[in-house]
Amino acid sequence: MFCSSILPCQLVFERVVAYNTPMTAVEIIEEIKRLPREEQNQVMDFVRKAGENRRLTPDELGELAKEMAATKDSAEADRLQAEIVRGFYGRPADA
Repeated sequence: MFCSSILPCQLVFERVVAYNTPMTAVEIIEEIKRLPREEQNQVMDFVRKAGENRRLTPDELGELAKEMAATKDSAEADRLQAEIVRGFYGRPADA
């Protein structure tokens, strides 16, 4: 801890959580539901940004292609096509 006459020592107490076993997705979701709204928003922002940059697996791309081929709605087909392109190439960091 850095202390000086300009920056006095301050103790910051934060909630410490220790997990002895891996958590399932359902358990993580339940924990997120217990967070205050502001922290839930931070989690959602993180997930949204992480998902934008993640390339999709071949299986995920195949499922989207099947959905796109099966849809009769041209707007939905366009949305799925954009998702396939994004999932194949990923999204540039500066986009």
